[in-house]
Amino acid sequence: MALAFVFHANATGDRLFLRERAWPVLSGVAEWLETRITRTPRGYEILSSMGIAERKQTSNNAAFANMAAKIVLQKAISIGQELGMSTKELWREMSEGLVLPIKDGAICSHDGYRDDEEKGATPDPLMGLFPLGLELSPELERATLDLYLGKAKEYIGSPMLSALYGVWAAWAGDRKLSGKLLDEGYAAFMADRFLQTLEYRRDRFPEQPMAGPFFANLGGFLMGLILGFPGIMLDEGEVAGWPRRKVVLPAGWDTIEIDRIWVRGREARLVARQGAPSAVLEFH
Repeated sequence: MALAFVFHANATGDRLFLRERAWPVLSGVAEWLETRITRTPRGYEILSSMGIAERKQTSNNAAFANMAAKIVLQKAISIGQELGMSTKELWREMSEGLVLPIKDGAICSHDGYRDDEEKGATPDPLMGLFPLGLELSPELERATLDLYLGKAKEYIGSPMLSALYGVWAAWAGDRKLSGKLLDEGYAAFMADRFLQTLEYRRDRFPEQPMAGPFFANLGGFLMGLILGFPGIMLDEGEVAGWPRRKVVLPAGWDTIEIDRIWVRGREARLVARQGAPSAVLEFH
């Protein structure tokens, strides 16, 4: 929730909202993390967490929780300083020292992760890459992408995260796989009548009701088009610096163009061309 407040403030440029609404939530979560994070010989850890896969047993250092916590603490420091608010050195120490679960050079779901465990294909570490945007070394990012893209068949068809697989494959540089997983992770969820987007893919989960329109899947698809494929990360800096990645689009796609998008109260245009060093986000 704290990052959603920050996202809104960055997208709208609403400084009053940032100070009066976002900052209390952001600083409050940072203070809560002080009580939830444990100092150990390894650094700082979040112990006994459920993670996003809702497994029966808790685990230590659930990847998504720790990656999100790192970003919240980083944002609390940078935004607090920008606003002239009081921040804590402990927040910096926790952010820099927070343990990420790593196995064979890739971020895995949690400490003690096994490939054959319950819900072991859930791509929670990839959520830390996009949409959260935690910056990793190129080697660690690629290894993490490769690990969970290799498990896509086991997960895809499930709600919410399936719609993001096309973006993750594009970030790995595989246009063919990106197109394939975009079809399997979003297009295959669409029901015949009215083309509504369902919660579960019917061929994978025939026992589930045909519930739709399911806005988490719709939102994941749209977020991928606007932010993921263009490689845009909203921050407190200048809008021209938001595009961060080389543009890789699904096979058969040439360009994503949005002629009218509102950014910080002004009308802008977004163009992401296949192979370009970065997307272009410019005001009219």
